[in-house]
Amino acid sequence: MRQAILILAFVLTTFLCFGQKQHLEIAKDFNRYEGDLKEYYDNVFAVLYKGYSNKPIARYTSMPAFSNEYSFSIEKIDGKNYVVSNSLSESYWYAKNRKRVKLVSNKKELIKDLYSKIVDLFLILEEQTKRSEDDLMGFDGITYYFATTDINGQVKIGETWSPIDNTLLGRLVKTCDNIYALGNGKNISQMETLMEIEELLNDIKQ
Repeated sequence: MRQAILILAFVLTTFLCFGQKQHLEIAKDFNRYEGDLKEYYDNVFAVLYKGYSNKPIARYTSMPAFSNEYSFSIEKIDGKNYVVSNSLSESYWYAKNRKRVKLVSNKKELIKDLYSKIVDLFLILEEQTKRSEDDLMGFDGITYYFATTDINGQVKIGETWSPIDNTLLGRLVKTCDNIYALGNGKNISQMETLMEIEELLNDIKQ
């Protein structure tokens, strides 16, 4: 029985990898989950998004199957533009005592041009996000969420699952991981990140 489950997981994971689309899909409704998954999604975002605006300008979230959840949000603080990078001290899913999971938060001021390009990127992503044609989910890997607020004040969330490196969505994830690292004080060039986003925007619009 266990072997059959492993084979099924491998087949579905392989299918998902080769069937990946080069656009985000509308995020699944978290209210549809039941049991442990419902409890997880009902609580993890309240911890991970602490300090973020309820109406995100641009918010990126990484939900790995086996490691800590992390995210960034573009925020206006005292009239300046920041990337605020949040992560959890341990995997919320596997934590034995979720009340002891701590939030680690850092921020970095953004140059004006990079801020504008990040906003442009998330707006284009929202415009091109499409409804999923199926409800297949990966058994492992990483789910990524991209959120922004549309002109009507509605929060729109797109998702992708473990995109292949060097594909359009793979490059998008790499760039967003760099923005997250920038917020954490890593030595990431804002100008180089700006140029990466410009290339992404050109390719997304084609």
